[in-house]
Parts: sequence; structure tokens; C-alpha cells
Amino acid sequence: MLSLGVWVGSQLSWFVDRAAPTANGLVFENPRPISTFQLVDFNQDTFSVDRLKGRWSFIYFGYTACGQICTQSLTELKRLILALSSKNNARQIQVVFVTVDPGHDTATRLNTYLREFDSTFVGVTGDIDALAFFAAELAAPFTLDSNTGQKQRPESLKLYHADQPSAAFQAVLTPPHDAQRLQADFGAIVRWSQTSR
Repeated sequence: MLSLGVWVGSQLSWFVDRAAPTANGLVFENPRPISTFQLVDFNQDTFSVDRLKGRWSFIYFGYTACGQICTQSLTELKRLILALSSKNNARQIQVVFVTVDPGHDTATRLNTYLREFDSTFVGVTGDIDALAFFAAELAAPFTLDSNTGQKQRPESLKLYHADQPSAAFQAVLTPPHDAQRLQADFGAIVRWSQTSR
């Protein structure tokens, strides 16, 4: 676990810029494009970088059996989407739940689980290597103990800014998540991104 923590810190330090707005987490002045990836959503449709273009994406790494932590975070994301929908910009935002336990979280299970929170949430899975690659690209590496099934660092929220034709990893938002704080941070990031480009 020590080496994992050091790796995450060293990776994130490359992207932090103090000129970026203050948020509950890290905001990158120079957003990082991610490499090509291919996963699958809970409707068995391909989920690639094209699904991130043209909108802001809150990408949440977790798993359906993680308990109260994921439940609370997804509930706050639901509250965030409801608050933003009143401002008529919800269509420009999506919440993507990426499972780190593909052996347990089938497409059907992901669909059922996420529908308890919001019908617009997208569930994503894939083989473990593809998921690990995608997670590492977003500075959210995880490990799965083959003996205990315990996940290390399973819960993580990323903000991905995808203005066509470009797409970029914009921020890491750290728990505990609160809808009001997320809305304030998101608003500050959006305003800053519009004036700093």
C-alpha cells in the first residue's frame, strides 16, 4: 500500500498548478488527455473516449458491494445532478460509475444498482486489465486481492472535461463528497476553464 500511495502522489504532482481554482481535491491547469481505451456499459454498448466528448463527466470508481461509502457518494452525485438540472445545463454533464470488481458487477447488477440513484447514471465494466488501465490513466489505480477479494483504493471521483474535439482529465475530487460543495467546485472549475483557454 505504501508504494501505491507514493505512485499516486507522484503522478498527480505532475498536473497540479496553483493558478487553478481551489477545490476539494486537485484541479489541473493543463488537463491531461488520456490514452485510447475500450470498455462496455451496462447496456453492452462500447464505452470509449468518444462517450466522453462534448460534455463534463464525473467518473466514479467503485463497486456495488462497497457499502455506505459508495452509497453516500452516489446519493450526493444524484443531488448534484438535480441541482444542476434546475440551471438547464444537466445535458452537458454525465455521471459514470466504473466498477473495479467486474467479476461480481455484471451489466445487469450495475443497471439495477445505479437505477436506485438516478436513471441517467451510466455503469461501465470490462475485463480487469482494461479497467486497471483506464483507472491508472485517471490516477485511480486499484488492486484486487485474489484471496480475499478486498479492493484497495476502490472509491474515487474524477472530473473529466471533454469539449469536442479535445478531451481531458481536469480534476480529482476527494471524499467525503457533498452535493453543495461539488456544485461550488464544479462551477468554479467551469468558469476558470472558460477563461483560461
